[in-house]
Amino acid sequence: MASNSIDEKTEKGLENNPPGVEYLESSQLKLDKTGLPLSPQPTARRDDPLNWSPALKFAVCIQVSFLAFLGPLASAVINPAFVPLAEAFDITPVEASYELTVFLVFAATGPLFVLPVANTYGRRPLFLAGSLLAAVTNVAAAYSPSWTGILATRVFNGIATGWLTALGPPTICDIYFFHERGFYMGIWAFFINNGAHVAPLLGGPIAEHIGWRWCFGIPGYIQLGVTAVIACTLPETLYRRNMQASDAKERSFLDLLLFRSTSTSKRLSLHDFIRPFIVLRYLAVLLPALYYVTCLTYGSVLFAATGSVVYKEFYHFTITQTGLILSIPLIIGNLIGEAGAGWFIDRLIYLHAKRHDGERPPEARLDALWLVLLLPIGTIIDGICISHSETSSWVGNAFGMAIANIGFQVSTTVVYAYCTDCYKPQSVEISAVINFFRNIFGGILSFYALPLARSIGFQYAWLVFAFINIILLLPLAVLRWKGQQIRASAWQKPPTFHNDI
Repeated sequence: MASNSIDEKTEKGLENNPPGVEYLESSQLKLDKTGLPLSPQPTARRDDPLNWSPALKFAVCIQVSFLAFLGPLASAVINPAFVPLAEAFDITPVEASYELTVFLVFAATGPLFVLPVANTYGRRPLFLAGSLLAAVTNVAAAYSPSWTGILATRVFNGIATGWLTALGPPTICDIYFFHERGFYMGIWAFFINNGAHVAPLLGGPIAEHIGWRWCFGIPGYIQLGVTAVIACTLPETLYRRNMQASDAKERSFLDLLLFRSTSTSKRLSLHDFIRPFIVLRYLAVLLPALYYVTCLTYGSVLFAATGSVVYKEFYHFTITQTGLILSIPLIIGNLIGEAGAGWFIDRLIYLHAKRHDGERPPEARLDALWLVLLLPIGTIIDGICISHSETSSWVGNAFGMAIANIGFQVSTTVVYAYCTDCYKPQSVEISAVINFFRNIFGGILSFYALPLARSIGFQYAWLVFAFINIILLLPLAVLRWKGQQIRASAWQKPPTFHNDI
C-alpha cells in the first residue's frame, strides 16, 4: 500500500515498503528522537535524500519554496497596472485582465501533461527548465510590441509556473520523514500563498514610477537569477527505494547536479499522462482538494479579485493604499496561521501515536482543521464591513481578511500534508490535481463575485461563500472519523504505480 496507515507487519504505523524491499525486523528499525520507527525507513546509502544533512535538506526546501513564491508573485505584479497596460495596446482594462485568465488556465492544465516526467527523469530537470522558461517569458512580455505577444508569453509562463509550483510537495516528501513533513510542507505553503499577497506591494509603485513593462521585467530578471542559483545548488531528490546497495555506486553531490542520478529501466509511457486523473478516484484526495479550493478562492482570491473595486468605490483608496490593504493583512494572517499549523500537525501525529501504540495514520493531521473555521468567520466579517462601509472603518476589513487568512494558511498546510501522506509515491499526481483545481476555481471567481455581491449585497454574498466553505469541510470530518477504513476498503484500493519512490 502507498498509504501511511498502520503497517501490520511492524505494528508501528510505518509506510509499507515498496515492492522488492523486505520488511525490517523490529531490531533493525531506525527510530526517530521520540523512539518511534522512522517512516519511511532510510537506506544505508549516503545519497538517499532521507540521509542528507539537515542543512542540505533545508536549503532544498527553501529553494523549491521560493520558486513556488515567484510564480504567483510574477503573475500578479501587473494587476494594479491593467489601466496603463490597456492604454498601451488600445484595449479595455477588462480585456487587459484576460492576460491573467490565460495564465491561470495554462498554469492549471499544463502541469497535468508535464509533471509525469518528474517520476521518470527526476525533479531537477523540470525545476531548471521551468524556472528558465518562466524567466524568459516574463522578460519577453516586458519587451513585447503587441498584445498578442503578451498573451503568448502568458501561455508558456503559466505552464512553467504551474509545474514549478506543483513540484514542491513531492520534493518535500522526497527529503523528509513522515513525522517532519507537516512543518516543512508548511514552509512551502507559506511561500506559495504569499506570492500573490506581496505582488500588490510592488505592482503599483513599479507601474507608477518606471512603467508597466517592468511589472513583467523585474520578476523575469529575478527568476533568471534564481535559475542560475538552483543550477548550482538544487540537487536531484528523486530516489528509488527498491535500489539495493549492490545495484549502483553511491551518487556524489556532483552526480545529483549533473543529471547522472536518475538512471532507471523505467520509460515514460502514454499511461503516465493519465495518472493524475486516476488519483481523483480516491476520496482522501478528491474531498480535501475540493475543500481546499474553496479555502483558496474565498479566503484569498476573493479579496484580490474584488479589492480594487471595493476599496476605490467604498473607501476611496488610491492604488497604493489598495495594494497595502490587499497585502499586509493577508501576509500577517498567513504568518500567524503557519505559526500554528506545520509543527502542530506533526505534533498531532506524535500524540496519536503515543496513545495508540505507535499507530500514525495521516488522519490525525485533520484535527487541526478546527482552526480553519477562522476562514469563513473572517470572510463574513469582511462582507459585513463592506456593506456597512459608511459607518465602519477599513480596519474591520483588514481584521476580517487577516482572520480568514489564518484559516487559509492552516488549510493549505493540512491538505497538502494529508493527501501526500496518504499516497506518498503518487505525490506528483496529487500535487498536479490540486494545482489544477486551485488555478481553475480561483480564475473563474472574478466572473461571479462582484455581480452576486451587487445583486444581493456584499454581506450576503460573502455569507454564501463562507457557507460553501463550511459545507465542503464536513466530508473531511468524515475522513477524520473513517478515513483509515475508507482507504483500506476494496473500492479504494491504493494505486500501485511509483511504489518504488
